Amino acid sequence: MPLSATPRILVVDDEEAILYVFERYLSVAGYDVAVANNGFDAVRAGEAGPFDLLITDFRMPGMNGIEVIHALRRLKPGLPALVISGNPIEAGKMPDGVRFLSKPVSMAGLLGIIPSLIGHGA
Repeated sequence: MPLSATPRILVVDDEEAILYVFERYLSVAGYDVAVANNGFDAVRAGEAGPFDLLITDFRMPGMNGIEVIHALRRLKPGLPALVISGNPIEAGKMPDGVRFLSKPVSMAGLLGIIPSLIGHGA
């Protein structure tokens, strides 16, 4: 992907308010953002077109965040991902190339690490 292209981020969380906040902050920061409120919709979004970064909650009905990562990485191997959870012990060890953030998430902190995840600088 050319560095001049707008990075596409998929945010997955079963809480609508969290999806809204993430979508607003990331869009204002200049990212092309799609949201899904469950893992199955996230996989459908991934099938419709590739993303440059996945940000997912860990605990969700149906598919947890790690399952979402594995499903989307079947479509785009090496997809950078960020798992967010209020319980790091429950989330456990992250797969290769996956970062972890504890809830509550600082939007400034999130915006600070995204470029390193998608390979567009520091």
